[in-house]
Amino acid sequence: MIEIPDAVPLDRRRDRIVALVKSCGFMAVEELARRFNVSVQTIRADLRDLQEQGRVFRRHGLAGPAPDPDNSAYEKREVWNRTGKQAIAAKIAELIPEGCTIAIGTGTTAELAAQYLSSHRNLTVLTNNLHVVMTLQNAPNVTLRLAGGTVRTRDLDIIGADSADFFASMRADFGIVSVGGMSDDGDLLDFNMDEVRARRALVSCCDHAILMVDEKKMGRKALCRDGHASDFQTVLLNTAPGDALQRALVKARSQIVVVS
Repeated sequence: MIEIPDAVPLDRRRDRIVALVKSCGFMAVEELARRFNVSVQTIRADLRDLQEQGRVFRRHGLAGPAPDPDNSAYEKREVWNRTGKQAIAAKIAELIPEGCTIAIGTGTTAELAAQYLSSHRNLTVLTNNLHVVMTLQNAPNVTLRLAGGTVRTRDLDIIGADSADFFASMRADFGIVSVGGMSDDGDLLDFNMDEVRARRALVSCCDHAILMVDEKKMGRKALCRDGHASDFQTVLLNTAPGDALQRALVKARSQIVVVS
C-alpha cells in the first residue's frame, strides 16, 4: 500500500479514508493517523463526521466500510438461514401460551413465527406486518389488529410514527421482534430510524419482550443503533452467544434460549 507522507487537505483526506477502508476493511485509528500523517484526534474527528454522513462505520477504535443504507430485499432475506429461523419460530410457539395478546413485529422471522402460532387458540395479534396478517388471516382462533398508516411496499409493513402510535395505544402480554443486525456484544442495529421507532414502541407495550436473532444477524452491520439484547426478558438464538453477550444477558437476568 502506498504511504501518504504529507498531510493532505481535509476533503481529499476524508475521501481517501473512505476509499482505503472500502479496499482494506476495518483499520485501526492509529494506523489511519500514521498513513495520513495527522494526529489520532484528527482522524477521530474525520471518522465521526464520515459516520454521520453514512460513509464509514466505527467500532471499538476501528473504522470500516459503511453498511448498506437499506436492508436486502424481503424475498432474499426469506431464504437466508431459513432452517435457523424456523427453529426459532417453532420455539416461539412453545413459549407463547394460548389465550393471550401478542404483538408481532416486522421481518421474515416474525412471519415464520406467525405460521407456528396459527394453531393457537384465542390469540389476539397486534402487528404492523402485513405478512403476519396474510399468514394468520384464515386461522380460526386468532383476532388480528393491524397498525394503520403508509405501507412500505417493498416489505409489506408499516413503520415509523403510525406504527409507534398504534403500539403505544395497546397492551400485550408478549411481544416478539427481530432486528437488522446485532453486534457481538449485543447492541441492536437497524437500517433506519423508522424501524427503530416501531420496534421500540412494540417492546414498550408488552409485559414480556422476546428478541429473535438468527446467526445471519450476528455481527451484521446496520446504520442505526438503539437498545441492547439485555433489554429483553427472553433472547432466542440459533447459535451460542459470545462471551461478552452472554455476560450481559446473565447480568440482566435475561433468559437465553439457544435452539438448533
